[in-house]
Amino acid sequence: MTSSFAPAKGEEAVVTAITIFATFVPKPGCEAEVQHALQAVVPPTRDEPGCLRFDLYVGRGPDMTFRMFEIFASQQALDAHRETGHYRAYRATVMPLLELAPVVVTMAPLDAASHVDMP
Repeated sequence: MTSSFAPAKGEEAVVTAITIFATFVPKPGCEAEVQHALQAVVPPTRDEPGCLRFDLYVGRGPDMTFRMFEIFASQQALDAHRETGHYRAYRATVMPLLELAPVVVTMAPLDAASHVDMP
C-alpha cells in the first residue's frame, strides 16, 4: 500500500480512498433492532465493487454504542453505495431508532496500516 497524505514539497497529495467512522447511539430499548439493521447492511455493502472495508463494532459495557469503520475506493464508490437499496433500507429502519443523529466523520489516512490494497 502506498498512500501519502502529506505530499513532498512541490507535489500534490493524491488520496482517492474515503475513510468513514460513523457512530450510532440507539434509543433505550432499541439496541437489538439497531444492531440487526446495522448487521443486515454489512454483507451486501462488502460485496460492492468500491468497498474496500466495512466493519461494525459495538462498545463494551452498558452503552451499546455502535460504530462503523468504512473505506471506499473513491467518492464515486461512496456515492454509489448511498444509492443502493440496502443502504436506503438500513437508513429508513435505523434512523427512528436512534437517540440522536448518527455522527459521521470522514477522514484521510495519515499513518495507517492496512490489509487492503488502497489506490
